[in-house]
Amino acid sequence: MRFYLTFLFIVLVSSISYSQIEESSEKDFGKFFEVGGDILTAPKDFESDDWIKLSASIGVSGLALLLDNDVKEFSQSNKTEFLNTVFKIDDYYHSELMAASIVVLYGYALIDKNSEVRNLSLRLAEATVYGSLINMSIKFIGGRSRPFYTDTPFEFNPFKTNFEQTSFPSGHSTLAFAYSTVMAKEYQYFFWKFGWYSLAVLTAYARVYNNEHWFSDIIFGSAIGYFVGEFVNNHPTNQTTELIGPPPPFFAFRIPL
Repeated sequence: MRFYLTFLFIVLVSSISYSQIEESSEKDFGKFFEVGGDILTAPKDFESDDWIKLSASIGVSGLALLLDNDVKEFSQSNKTEFLNTVFKIDDYYHSELMAASIVVLYGYALIDKNSEVRNLSLRLAEATVYGSLINMSIKFIGGRSRPFYTDTPFEFNPFKTNFEQTSFPSGHSTLAFAYSTVMAKEYQYFFWKFGWYSLAVLTAYARVYNNEHWFSDIIFGSAIGYFVGEFVNNHPTNQTTELIGPPPPFFAFRIPL
């Protein structure tokens, strides 16, 4: 189903692009791949602050690793019908809904010639696609076993592709924070930002509650989503008035609220 929706997303965007507003859409695809290229090459431009933030993200995830068993025990020992309902959120705030919303927003923007909505949909696509690619690359390299598959958080079998051994980092957490970080920037209102980041936090914790991920999985996955979302938001090609200059630091950090 997910592969089908991804394919549908590409087909719909392509068909809208080349049959209705070819020139504008080709420009959007150019921006999309330019952002991807800058994300790929970002490490070569890392400054000391970037390395510190990367090290901090890894360090916090490492500390979370020490809490994995305790958090698992707590989450699995404190289940209620209400929480079971709340933490079904990870079934909904994920790739299918996000892909559908991006298709709808981009299609509407092209038809209505709305540059702001088009910019938003493009940023959402960039953040979720590139965040997912980074996430899946690390999953493949790490090969960490999921908590329902093993009793120890220290079981790693690199270069595995089966679902049971692709725990680190959490893909749901990356997608949730990538999408929410882009949406949160749209309006400078506390409750708007609080709402979007709350969705991301609930989705991330749902993965632990539902015994699909370890605590450290969601910490590092969330960091990937947040930093990719911020990079996309601040990229020169995504400004209302395009800036001339180098891409932003990859590890741009600011207080979300």
